[in-house]
Amino acid sequence: MYLHLTLSDNMTTDLNLTSLLNVSDLHNTSRGGCSLTRTGFQFYYLPTVYIMVFITGLVGNSLAIWMFVCHMRPWSSISVYMFNLALADFCYVLSLPFLIFYYFNKTDWIFGDVMCRLQRFIFHVNLYGSILFLTCISVHRYTGVVHPLKSLGRLKKKNAVLTSALVWVVVVVGISPILYYSRTGEKRNATTCYDTTTEDELPGYFIYSMCMTVFGFCVPFVIILGCYGMIVKSLICKEMHNAPLRRKSIHLVIIVLAVFAVSYLPFHVMKNLNMRARLYFQGPDMCDFNNRVYATYQVTRGLASLNSCVDPILYFLAGDTFRRKLSRATKKQCKKGEHPLQSRSEETALNSLPEYTGNGGRHP
Repeated sequence: MYLHLTLSDNMTTDLNLTSLLNVSDLHNTSRGGCSLTRTGFQFYYLPTVYIMVFITGLVGNSLAIWMFVCHMRPWSSISVYMFNLALADFCYVLSLPFLIFYYFNKTDWIFGDVMCRLQRFIFHVNLYGSILFLTCISVHRYTGVVHPLKSLGRLKKKNAVLTSALVWVVVVVGISPILYYSRTGEKRNATTCYDTTTEDELPGYFIYSMCMTVFGFCVPFVIILGCYGMIVKSLICKEMHNAPLRRKSIHLVIIVLAVFAVSYLPFHVMKNLNMRARLYFQGPDMCDFNNRVYATYQVTRGLASLNSCVDPILYFLAGDTFRRKLSRATKKQCKKGEHPLQSRSEETALNSLPEYTGNGGRHP
């Protein structure tokens, strides 16, 4: 009986060790021994989302940039902000093919350490650049709706250009630490491109991420909520005779709040919660919680990229004369396409007519 129990205990121990070894092959080792499960859905979910964002974002932002450059001049102040927003989105979608291949390749990065750092840098520049340019657009619309008389001399294109340049400088300087923290690392005979940083640098990166969350997301979000609260109050309390401005203001409020609710807010909450879990929630009873946080964070990473394909809707519905000039430009392009066909058909018809000579005869 004793021998039987001993053999049973040994077999159970061997099975448990085997299970642990097999599970460890599917985990990313984290601080303190608690592991993060490599969620298989990210190999399909993230590249699928990125492909959709790449196609729609490339088409939408290319069209927007073409409109702003070729058909929207002279620009208004809000057009300056929207052009810079479209430019930030366009640069980001051009970097997505690298991420798409990375996740289809089971998170094995083959493009080198410099491209890894640049990829993460471009994502964060687009993220916080978009937030700040949406803030500029919201403040501009607030000034025009709530204080129309006071804003007559202030909403100049020159001021918008200077503000946009300042936004780019602030964003690039603020995001530059990403070039240090983001890097590649070896895991299970594969090269990982960290979307945050390595475990050794995680405490410093967590402090930096919290600062960016406060100043790059929370403060602009509070400003936007304040502006939209005053805009809605003005639209309700005042009798506005400018129907197009009223309609554009309503569209702006709905679209921007939707982008923040779907893309920006969940991403910042889950990113910082995931890093806090990696740092402090490492007890054996917290591992399942950490895995759920990590999986949810992967979902929000895909959602954070959706703003690049939603912003063109903003230009169409809330921009100054964007819809009317887009319709005019497409009609002009259609007419240009019809003229060569019409000229070619007329030329064919003329060539088919018999050629008359001077004495009344004709040649076939």
